[in-house]
Amino acid sequence: MKSLPKLGTNYDDKIFHALAYGLLVLLWYFTLNSFKKVKPIFIAALCSIIYGIIIEVLQGQLTMVRNFDILDVFANCIGVIIASLFLVIRNRTIVKNL
Repeated sequence: MKSLPKLGTNYDDKIFHALAYGLLVLLWYFTLNSFKKVKPIFIAALCSIIYGIIIEVLQGQLTMVRNFDILDVFANCIGVIIASLFLVIRNRTIVKNL
């Protein structure tokens, strides 16, 4: 497996987790929003957090080469929160401009 590029910190893995889960929230949001779902930001954030926790637990239970890392869960949540805040601010700005 190819490794991710190095950013020069001790937390490269956590940064990539945050970016990936931020992107996951955006993808969920735009999908849910296109179907006119109620509270798409909340649903996208909640689904992403639950997914992240499930994946961490499964890799700790079902694989020999991966393990559960609570810091990965925190990094995932940080990415989710940042993307969700971005969407909330973006949507408020759009509403104000109408």
